[in-house]
Amino acid sequence: MDATTEVIALVGVGILLTALYLQAESFVDPMIGGVALQSLLLAVLLGWLAWTEKSLDLLVLAALTVIIRALVIPYILRRQIRAFRWRIREIHAANRVTGHALAAVAAAILAWFVFQQTFASGFPEVGAALPFVLLIQGLLMLATRSNTLVQVIGYLEEENAIVYAGALYAHAFPLFVETVVFLDVLGVVLVGVILSIQRDVTGTPEEAGLEELSG
Repeated sequence: MDATTEVIALVGVGILLTALYLQAESFVDPMIGGVALQSLLLAVLLGWLAWTEKSLDLLVLAALTVIIRALVIPYILRRQIRAFRWRIREIHAANRVTGHALAAVAAAILAWFVFQQTFASGFPEVGAALPFVLLIQGLLMLATRSNTLVQVIGYLEEENAIVYAGALYAHAFPLFVETVVFLDVLGVVLVGVILSIQRDVTGTPEEAGLEELSG
């Protein structure tokens, strides 16, 4: 196994673990840190490919991934919870954490099986199924969570899945750089618009829901 294959495998395992962690977490601040770590791992993969292939475009993408996905957007999201004196948690999340974790594991296994039965012959690369698994994890978060900040994190995970797939399969594609830059700009714009339109973005409980924070 060469060095590139080892890096792809290690980064893939790390990204999968962060995806499962996000599904099992109910507090918003650790979830922001989790998706930032996921983006950093993706940047490591892009940086390694840039170094091995002497690609300036991939190096720029690695830098943008760190700046936009790991720093800027998490900073914007954390600003939404700094005004509160507690670590914001999804309302009634204590009753759903176990279910979310089990659903995440089941979805990962199902996504892996579906990929192996449908796309594996066309994508024989090491870890080829992991971007598809990450995509399903993001969709699961968007479908099962009602907290707006958590849904934004799910959207970021979807973007990471797309960039992850491109890094493995299509990093030499002429429009890959432009596509990633577009996703970064779109992510910043959407986050800004969503958080400015919906003031009650955090799902913060009022007096009747404060007992959720004691669990």
